[in-house]
Amino acid sequence: MGRDAVRAVHQHPDLELVGALVYSDAKAGRDVGEICGIGEIGVVTTKNPDDIVALDADCVLYMPQGERNLTGSLDDICRLLASGKNVVSTAVTALIYPKYLGEEVVQRLETACAEGGTSFHATGIEPGWAAEVLPLTMSALFERIDSLLVQELLDYATYDSPQMLFDVMGFGRPPGELIVSRSGQFHPFGASLMLLADALGVSIDEFVYDQQVVVAEEAFDIKAGRIEVGTVSAKRFSYTAIIDGRRALTVEHITRLAPDQAPDWPTGRGWKVTVGGRPSMVLESRIAVHGEDENDQGCLGAAMHAVHAIAPVCAAAPGIRTFLDLPMITSRHVWPARRQRAQNRA
Repeated sequence: MGRDAVRAVHQHPDLELVGALVYSDAKAGRDVGEICGIGEIGVVTTKNPDDIVALDADCVLYMPQGERNLTGSLDDICRLLASGKNVVSTAVTALIYPKYLGEEVVQRLETACAEGGTSFHATGIEPGWAAEVLPLTMSALFERIDSLLVQELLDYATYDSPQMLFDVMGFGRPPGELIVSRSGQFHPFGASLMLLADALGVSIDEFVYDQQVVVAEEAFDIKAGRIEVGTVSAKRFSYTAIIDGRRALTVEHITRLAPDQAPDWPTGRGWKVTVGGRPSMVLESRIAVHGEDENDQGCLGAAMHAVHAIAPVCAAAPGIRTFLDLPMITSRHVWPARRQRAQNRA
């Protein structure tokens, strides 16, 4: 996502990339365009967060893998906000709706925003679009909603992130090593469910986590590494909000590392929103429809959702700004010919 965001910001006629933070010695001190495969663009990377804080910038795209380090990510974000920079983040899923993390987190963010006169917004693609924007947009068509299910269906075989696949999601590990959340325990998907519940005017009784896994019968390789026999090769997990004593809102991921893993589970390349009510409705959003790599395209979509949020976040009043606070995030300069004309004028 960082690579996609660098390219998008550099090409955008209304935006200027002025700095980039990296996390390895091998990338530090190099031109960020060269690292991202678009050639030198005159922006040299740094490993020192102080250099980013000191920059004269309107907004920071905060895009590290932050799920395992919520405290560190929150410290970084609050420091940036207090320094006078708006922040759009894809790093921590639960920050899509900070209220879910409790009043202390909300107050830290609001205090930093007040100090810097800045706004904070967290986004993504799922969560960050499919579990929030799609059902909220659909909701205006309904007389009654009885249940809502959002599903991500993807094959992660080409997703080149060993940390995310093996350390965070638990692929390639014995199933007994996976941490199974129980009802009432924290799960980042709960932020999306709470946002939806607040938007629809209902209260959540409790949360329930469900998980199924399939293990590999034969060893095989994926882009991020090797999957040994007896380790997790497919995972189906969901988080559900119980409302009025029944399962009402659910976010579910159905993920596998090869097409022949868990063949009886639902398949697809994208996201599906199923609404029970009046009218009943299913909305399917397929990605990589011309044979492209679905993981690369998913990361691109998440990055662009963040890039297109920069302008409305910078224009917003200071404070936490979720999907319930911002106008609909739309794109500008995505038509190639018009983008080129705008760049020429700039």
